[in-house]
Amino acid sequence: MPMYKFLFALVVGVAIGYGYGWKDAQVNTKTVPERLVERIGGETRERMGNDVDTRYGTGDTK
Repeated sequence: MPMYKFLFALVVGVAIGYGYGWKDAQVNTKTVPERLVERIGGETRERMGNDVDTRYGTGDTK
């Protein structure tokens, strides 16, 4: 009997998640992870780069 409760809870959770995702996709063009990364990155995301040449103003001398 406990296995049926677990499966029922799993099915209910998937149904709720699918419904949330469907409604969210109808309103937004970007996915949830893309929007989270934008919100978390915020204003400092442009300053966080790993291009040392650009950061210190030196050109490639090869």
